[in-house]
Amino acid sequence: MTMMSTNSEWRLRAPFLCLPLLLMPLAAEPVSDELPLELAPYQAEYVVYRNGRSHGKAERELKKDDGVYTLRYRSEISWMVFRDRREEQTQFTIRGSQVQPLAYRMNRSGTGPSRNYVLTLDPIKEELREGSKGELKSHSWDDNWLDQLSYHQQLAIDLAAGKRSFSYEVLNRRGDPKTYDFRVVTKELLPLPYGNVMAYRIERVEEDSDRQIYAWVAPDLDYLLVRIWHGENNVEQVDVQLHKVHWQRTAETAAAGLR
Repeated sequence: MTMMSTNSEWRLRAPFLCLPLLLMPLAAEPVSDELPLELAPYQAEYVVYRNGRSHGKAERELKKDDGVYTLRYRSEISWMVFRDRREEQTQFTIRGSQVQPLAYRMNRSGTGPSRNYVLTLDPIKEELREGSKGELKSHSWDDNWLDQLSYHQQLAIDLAAGKRSFSYEVLNRRGDPKTYDFRVVTKELLPLPYGNVMAYRIERVEEDSDRQIYAWVAPDLDYLLVRIWHGENNVEQVDVQLHKVHWQRTAETAAAGLR
Protein backbone atom coordinates (compact mmCIF):
# COMPACT_ATOMS: atom_id res chain seq x y z
CA MET A 1 0.00 0.00 0.00
CA THR A 2 1.39 3.42 -0.95
CA MET A 3 -0.51 5.10 1.84
CA MET A 4 2.32 7.31 3.10
CA SER A 5 3.41 9.09 -0.10
CA THR A 6 3.34 12.90 -0.02
CA ASN A 7 3.28 15.92 -2.32
CA SER A 8 3.76 19.66 -1.91
CA GLU A 9 0.16 20.82 -2.32
CA TRP A 10 -2.00 21.36 0.75
CA ARG A 11 -5.71 21.19 -0.04
CA LEU A 12 -7.52 24.34 1.06
CA ARG A 13 -10.72 22.38 1.52
CA ALA A 14 -9.18 21.00 4.69
CA PRO A 15 -11.15 17.71 4.60
CA PHE A 16 -8.66 16.25 7.06
CA LEU A 17 -10.61 17.74 9.96
CA CYS A 18 -13.66 15.59 9.31
CA LEU A 19 -12.40 12.68 11.32
CA PRO A 20 -13.74 9.26 10.37
CA LEU A 21 -12.97 5.95 12.13
CA LEU A 22 -12.91 2.08 11.81
CA LEU A 23 -11.57 -1.23 13.27
CA MET A 24 -11.53 -4.97 14.01
CA PRO A 25 -13.26 -7.22 16.60
CA LEU A 26 -12.48 -6.22 20.17
CA ALA A 27 -12.29 -8.43 23.24
CA ALA A 28 -15.04 -6.53 25.05
CA GLU A 29 -18.46 -7.75 26.13
CA PRO A 30 -21.43 -6.38 24.15
CA VAL A 31 -22.89 -3.27 25.72
CA SER A 32 -26.36 -3.58 27.23
CA ASP A 33 -29.10 -1.43 25.70
CA GLU A 34 -30.68 -1.14 29.14
CA LEU A 35 -27.73 0.28 31.10
CA PRO A 36 -26.37 3.56 29.71
CA LEU A 37 -22.63 3.77 29.33
CA GLU A 38 -20.58 6.12 31.46
CA LEU A 39 -17.78 7.56 29.35
CA ALA A 40 -14.59 8.76 31.01
CA PRO A 41 -13.92 12.47 30.37
CA TYR A 42 -10.50 13.27 28.92
CA GLN A 43 -8.32 15.89 27.27
CA ALA A 44 -6.09 14.73 24.42
CA GLU A 45 -3.42 16.64 22.48
CA TYR A 46 -2.27 15.81 18.95
CA VAL A 47 0.50 16.86 16.59
CA VAL A 48 -0.45 17.57 12.96
CA TYR A 49 2.16 16.32 10.49
CA ARG A 50 2.72 16.62 6.77
CA ASN A 51 5.78 15.32 4.95
CA GLY A 52 7.02 14.17 8.35
CA ARG A 53 7.14 17.72 9.73
CA SER A 54 4.89 19.30 12.35
CA HIS A 55 2.57 22.01 11.02
CA GLY A 56 0.18 22.48 13.90
CA LYS A 57 -1.66 20.99 16.82
CA ALA A 58 -5.09 19.68 17.66
CA GLU A 59 -7.08 18.85 20.79
CA ARG A 60 -10.02 16.60 21.60
CA GLU A 61 -11.94 16.91 24.83
CA LEU A 62 -14.85 14.95 26.29
CA LYS A 63 -16.84 16.33 29.23
CA LYS A 64 -20.13 15.51 30.93
CA ASP A 65 -22.49 17.93 32.66
CA ASP A 66 -25.95 17.10 34.00
CA GLY A 67 -26.24 13.95 31.89
CA VAL A 68 -25.13 15.57 28.63
CA TYR A 69 -21.75 14.84 27.04
CA THR A 70 -19.80 17.45 25.09
CA LEU A 71 -17.15 16.31 22.61
CA ARG A 72 -15.00 19.14 21.27
CA TYR A 73 -12.29 19.21 18.62
CA ARG A 74 -9.97 22.18 18.08
CA SER A 75 -7.12 22.59 15.61
CA GLU A 76 -4.69 25.21 14.39
CA ILE A 77 -2.57 24.50 11.32
CA SER A 78 0.01 26.61 9.49
CA TRP A 79 1.87 25.65 6.31
CA MET A 80 3.54 28.29 4.13
CA VAL A 81 0.71 30.79 3.36
CA PHE A 82 -2.01 28.35 4.40
CA ARG A 83 -3.72 28.88 7.77
CA ASP A 84 -6.62 26.92 9.22
CA ARG A 85 -8.23 27.37 12.64
CA ARG A 86 -11.39 25.56 13.59
CA GLU A 87 -13.48 24.20 16.39
CA GLU A 88 -16.15 21.52 16.21
CA GLN A 89 -18.44 20.55 19.05
CA THR A 90 -21.23 18.06 19.55
CA GLN A 91 -23.50 17.58 22.55
CA PHE A 92 -25.18 14.22 23.03
CA THR A 93 -26.74 11.78 25.45
CA ILE A 94 -26.51 7.99 25.39
CA ARG A 95 -29.56 5.71 25.29
CA GLY A 96 -28.25 2.28 26.25
CA SER A 97 -25.52 1.98 23.63
CA GLN A 98 -26.92 4.50 21.13
CA VAL A 99 -25.58 8.05 20.89
CA GLN A 100 -28.32 10.69 20.60
CA PRO A 101 -26.91 14.00 19.31
CA LEU A 102 -28.59 17.19 20.51
CA ALA A 103 -26.51 19.98 18.97
CA TYR A 104 -23.56 20.39 16.62
CA ARG A 105 -21.58 23.44 15.60
CA MET A 106 -18.43 24.16 13.62
CA ASN A 107 -16.48 27.41 13.22
CA ARG A 108 -13.63 27.74 10.76
CA SER A 109 -11.33 30.68 9.91
CA GLY A 110 -8.01 31.21 8.17
CA THR A 111 -7.03 31.05 4.51
CA GLY A 112 -10.14 31.29 2.38
CA PRO A 113 -13.68 32.06 3.54
CA SER A 114 -14.74 31.59 7.15
CA ARG A 115 -17.44 29.02 7.87
CA ASN A 116 -20.02 28.65 10.65
CA TYR A 117 -22.47 25.76 10.88
CA VAL A 118 -25.11 24.94 13.49
CA LEU A 119 -27.44 21.95 13.84
CA THR A 120 -29.93 21.34 16.65
CA LEU A 121 -31.83 18.09 17.16
CA ASP A 122 -34.89 17.64 19.35
CA PRO A 123 -35.66 13.91 19.75
CA ILE A 124 -38.83 14.66 21.74
CA LYS A 125 -40.38 16.86 19.05
CA GLU A 126 -38.53 14.89 16.35
CA GLU A 127 -37.23 18.10 14.79
CA LEU A 128 -33.96 18.90 13.05
CA ARG A 129 -33.02 22.56 12.63
CA GLU A 130 -30.14 24.09 10.71
CA GLY A 131 -28.30 27.39 10.97
CA SER A 132 -28.21 30.15 13.57
CA LYS A 133 -31.86 30.97 12.77
CA GLY A 134 -32.93 27.38 13.40
CA GLU A 135 -34.50 26.68 10.01
CA LEU A 136 -36.60 23.51 10.24
CA LYS A 137 -35.39 20.76 7.89
CA SER A 138 -38.02 18.78 6.02
CA HIS A 139 -36.38 15.35 6.42
CA SER A 140 -38.44 12.67 8.15
CA TRP A 141 -36.99 12.14 11.62
CA ASP A 142 -34.54 9.26 12.10
CA ASP A 143 -33.62 8.13 15.63
CA ASN A 144 -30.29 6.87 14.27
CA TRP A 145 -29.03 10.21 12.95
CA LEU A 146 -25.52 11.22 14.01
CA ASP A 147 -23.55 14.37 13.30
CA GLN A 148 -19.99 14.92 12.06
CA LEU A 149 -18.47 14.34 15.52
CA SER A 150 -20.95 12.18 17.44
CA TYR A 151 -20.54 9.29 15.01
CA HIS A 152 -16.92 9.02 16.22
CA GLN A 153 -18.23 8.20 19.69
CA GLN A 154 -20.81 5.76 18.31
CA LEU A 155 -18.08 3.97 16.41
CA ALA A 156 -15.98 3.62 19.55
CA ILE A 157 -18.97 2.14 21.40
CA ASP A 158 -19.69 -0.30 18.57
CA LEU A 159 -16.04 -1.31 18.38
CA ALA A 160 -16.06 -2.09 22.08
CA ALA A 161 -19.14 -4.27 21.45
CA GLY A 162 -17.12 -6.37 18.99
CA LYS A 163 -18.47 -5.12 15.65
CA ARG A 164 -16.31 -5.42 12.52
CA SER A 165 -18.20 -3.21 10.07
CA PHE A 166 -20.36 -0.16 10.58
CA SER A 167 -22.96 1.90 8.76
CA TYR A 168 -24.27 5.23 10.05
CA GLU A 169 -26.67 7.91 8.88
CA VAL A 170 -24.55 11.03 9.33
CA LEU A 171 -25.84 14.59 8.93
CA ASN A 172 -23.59 16.89 6.98
CA ARG A 173 -23.07 20.45 8.19
CA ARG A 174 -26.19 21.56 6.31
CA GLY A 175 -28.30 18.92 8.01
CA ASP A 176 -28.62 16.52 5.08
CA PRO A 177 -28.15 12.80 5.88
CA LYS A 178 -25.68 10.53 4.13
CA THR A 179 -24.73 6.91 4.78
CA TYR A 180 -21.18 6.45 6.09
CA ASP A 181 -19.73 2.93 5.87
CA PHE A 182 -16.63 1.73 7.70
CA ARG A 183 -14.74 -1.51 8.15
CA VAL A 184 -11.92 -2.97 10.21
CA VAL A 185 -8.58 -3.31 8.44
CA THR A 186 -6.06 -4.70 10.94
CA LYS A 187 -4.57 -4.49 14.41
CA GLU A 188 -1.01 -3.20 14.72
CA LEU A 189 1.61 -1.67 16.99
CA LEU A 190 1.63 2.04 16.30
CA PRO A 191 4.58 4.34 17.13
CA LEU A 192 3.30 7.78 18.13
CA PRO A 193 4.61 10.88 19.92
CA TYR A 194 2.59 9.51 22.87
CA GLY A 195 4.50 6.22 22.71
CA ASN A 196 3.90 2.79 21.20
CA VAL A 197 0.27 1.61 21.38
CA MET A 198 -1.65 -1.32 19.97
CA ALA A 199 -4.42 0.06 17.80
CA TYR A 200 -7.01 -1.05 15.31
CA ARG A 201 -6.81 0.55 11.89
CA ILE A 202 -10.13 1.29 10.24
CA GLU A 203 -11.13 2.90 6.97
CA ARG A 204 -14.10 4.63 5.50
CA VAL A 205 -15.54 2.69 2.58
CA GLU A 206 -16.38 4.88 -0.41
CA GLU A 207 -16.90 3.69 -3.97
CA ASP A 208 -15.49 5.74 -6.86
CA SER A 209 -13.68 8.10 -4.52
CA ASP A 210 -10.10 9.32 -4.76
CA ARG A 211 -10.00 10.00 -1.01
CA GLN A 212 -8.43 7.68 1.55
CA ILE A 213 -9.11 8.09 5.26
CA TYR A 214 -7.59 5.83 7.90
CA ALA A 215 -8.04 6.11 11.64
CA TRP A 216 -6.45 4.21 14.49
CA VAL A 217 -8.26 3.56 17.78
CA ALA A 218 -6.58 2.10 20.87
CA PRO A 219 -8.68 -0.32 22.99
CA ASP A 220 -6.28 0.06 25.94
CA LEU A 221 -7.03 3.80 25.91
CA ASP A 222 -10.82 3.44 26.06
CA TYR A 223 -10.99 3.25 22.26
CA LEU A 224 -9.54 6.72 21.97
CA LEU A 225 -8.77 8.03 18.51
CA VAL A 226 -4.95 8.05 18.42
CA ARG A 227 -4.17 8.77 14.77
CA ILE A 228 -5.85 9.94 11.56
CA TRP A 229 -4.33 9.82 8.10
CA HIS A 230 -6.02 11.52 5.15
CA GLY A 231 -4.92 11.25 1.54
CA GLU A 232 -6.10 11.81 -2.00
CA ASN A 233 -5.03 9.31 -4.64
CA ASN A 234 -2.82 7.80 -1.91
CA VAL A 235 -0.97 11.12 -1.57
CA GLU A 236 -0.76 12.30 2.02
CA GLN A 237 -2.67 15.45 2.93
CA VAL A 238 -2.41 15.30 6.72
CA ASP A 239 -1.35 12.95 9.52
CA VAL A 240 -2.68 13.69 13.05
CA GLN A 241 -1.01 11.74 15.89
CA LEU A 242 -1.66 11.55 19.64
CA HIS A 243 0.86 13.37 21.84
CA LYS A 244 -0.71 13.46 25.32
CA VAL A 245 -3.91 12.39 27.06
CA HIS A 246 -5.24 13.24 30.51
CA TRP A 247 -8.09 11.16 31.92
CA GLN A 248 -10.60 12.37 34.47
CA ARG A 249 -11.79 9.01 35.70
CA THR A 250 -14.18 8.33 38.54
CA ALA A 251 -15.15 5.03 40.14
CA GLU A 252 -18.39 5.20 38.13
CA THR A 253 -16.73 5.65 34.74
CA ALA A 254 -14.08 3.05 35.52
CA ALA A 255 -16.77 0.46 36.26
CA ALA A 256 -19.24 1.29 33.48
CA GLY A 257 -17.11 2.64 30.65
CA LEU A 258 -15.90 1.05 27.44
CA ARG A 259 -12.88 -0.70 28.93
